[in-house]
Amino acid sequence: MSDLLNDGNIKASFVLTIASIAAPTVPELTAGSAVSLESVITPNGLKITPSTANVDTSNVASTFTTQAVGRRSYAIEVEMKRQTGTDAAYNALPYRTSGYLVVRRKLAASTAFASTQEVEVYPVQTGEPALSQPAANEVQKFTVPMMVTSDPNTRAVIA
Repeated sequence: MSDLLNDGNIKASFVLTIASIAAPTVPELTAGSAVSLESVITPNGLKITPSTANVDTSNVASTFTTQAVGRRSYAIEVEMKRQTGTDAAYNALPYRTSGYLVVRRKLAASTAFASTQEVEVYPVQTGEPALSQPAANEVQKFTVPMMVTSDPNTRAVIA
């Protein structure tokens, strides 16, 4: 086995409509309203952080603390580069935009979405985009927090 590389092997899109997040379709992922993000996301800018709460299952008869798995949640934040002309990503992600963040890993970003590919689908609503502070020798950037609005499917397969 060989290691999987991140560089060049992540595709990310913001999609407005998906009928089944377990099996999104190629037409849904490539619709005119879908925005491809991978070419504007900074190298460390795709931040999807899962967390799992613990449930205390201890009892008074024991001297040991036991736990079970509790609720899951995701903190999502995407840092992107501003673009001249039509700034598609910035324009598509204003405050309170509802849609789906779709992420595909393990294949070249240039590979088109196709049936049987594994993707992660996060139903989200966008927070207020934060413009980066000006800095020498840097591109202009903005960061969009995304709140997960219902159960995501992190092991979906394109229909």
